[in-house]
Formats: sequence, structure tokens, C-alpha cells
Amino acid sequence: MTEIEVYETGQKVYIPSSWSEMKPDQVQAVFRIHDMAFRKGWSLMERNVRILYRLLGIRPGWKRPTPQMAENVAMLCERCLGFLGNEGLTFDGLANPLPRTGRLHGPAELLQDLTFGEFRAATRAQQAFLKENRPEELDELVAVLYRSRYRTENRAGRRAGPLAGESFRKDLRRAHRLPDWQKRLILLWYCSCLNYLQTGRIVLNGEDVDLSLLFQDSGPSKGPSATWNDLLFQIAKEQMIGNIDRVEEEPLFSVLAIMWSNYKEAKRYEEATKARKGH
Repeated sequence: MTEIEVYETGQKVYIPSSWSEMKPDQVQAVFRIHDMAFRKGWSLMERNVRILYRLLGIRPGWKRPTPQMAENVAMLCERCLGFLGNEGLTFDGLANPLPRTGRLHGPAELLQDLTFGEFRAATRAQQAFLKENRPEELDELVAVLYRSRYRTENRAGRRAGPLAGESFRKDLRRAHRLPDWQKRLILLWYCSCLNYLQTGRIVLNGEDVDLSLLFQDSGPSKGPSATWNDLLFQIAKEQMIGNIDRVEEEPLFSVLAIMWSNYKEAKRYEEATKARKGH
């Protein structure tokens, strides 16, 4: 958090200095203001001033600010809001900034309650949208991640319905009607989580895991699609869990744990082979 002192009163206020320090309602407010700035043709400074006031809980007055006040506000924007990006917002948060929208409920932080099948479906839609920029792919990504409550939990602990049938078609129609700023926020949040799942560190079964080691051969820049597909068939082929349909039902983090176990086994085999050749 960035500390700001109001010299006239001696009061200290705090403003988030990163996306991860924002509450969900603050993130949503930033995206709404950014969307409004784009539609109304506001300057970057006007957008940032409105965001700054919102984060500080200040209601802008109707009076024109004095030159000194305008200079101070511009300085605060430059000091505090650099992480937002310029014309397009950047986003690197991992907690879900839009837990629910209408009747649609989204995943937990870092996609922890997604099944492997949901994750693969969302990644396919995300990659298709980034490649072709077709709205229907973005709607599909949103509908995979945000679905109506279901009566029973899946193996990952979510009460989300199937990814097919009339229930999913209804969720797809609801996703289509969401405001553009919400869809963009969901997309950027998913991209942030996906990037972290290929480069960051998480705890799996009590063990600190460097996920970048699992993807060091291909790298995030080459995209995960083939990796996830290959992994699906590999796990099913080796009967670690069951057939393809059963693997799709497995929690995403359980699949990551299998990947980590396979990685360690491959490393042990590699070291043993080197040791034998050394004798």
C-alpha cells in the first residue's frame, strides 16, 4: 500500500499499489472507469484522476481545481497508478476480482476449484479468442468459468453444471449479455492465473513446487494447449487415474501434482543414468 499524508490535517490515507492489494469492488470500479473513459474519449489523466479519487474514497467536486491542486493530483496519479498500464489495463492479480455476476459464479483464487476438463475448455477458448479475436470465443471462456449453481459438487468442489446441454447454453447466453468490461476483466484474470500456473510457485501436498520447471522445455510464450492435451492422454494411457473422461473430472491441482511427481521421477532417472555412465 502507498501511504499518502494530507499535510493540512496530518491525516494519513492508503492507496493500493498493486492489483493484489485491491479488493474486488475496487478492481471492478477501475475497470468500469476505464471502460467509460474509452467510450467517452477521456484523456489518460482524466481516467487516472477518477480512479485515484475512487480508491481514496473521495467524491469529486464540481468546482474547477486550483493549479496547485491539479499539479498535486497529477503527481499522485503518476506516483500511485503506474501499475495500471496506459491505454490498455494490465492485470496480474490471482484472487478472483469478480466472484459473482448475476446468477453466474466464478472460480476460486488461482483457479483452485476447476476440474482439469474445465481448465482445458477455458484455455482452448482463451487461446482461440486471443488468436482470432472473435466475441463468441470470449463468451465461451466466460461461460466455462462462470456458471449457474448446480445441486451437487464436482470433484474439485465446485457446484457448477456440465459443460454441455441446455444448462450450459443458458449460461452461454447469460455470459454473452455481460458488460464488455466484465468480460475483459475475466479474460485478463484468467490470463494472469494461466501465466502464474506456468511460472510461479505453489504448495502441492505440502511441498513447495516451482511450476516453471514443468514448462521449461516449451515455455509460456509457446502456449500450453499441446502440453495439456498431451498430458490428458498420457495420464489416461498410463491409467494413473482412469480413462480420459475420468481424468477430465480430476481437480486441476491434482493433475499438477501428477505432473510434478512425473517430473521428479524423470529427474531421478536422468541422474541415475548419468551415474551409471560415470562408472
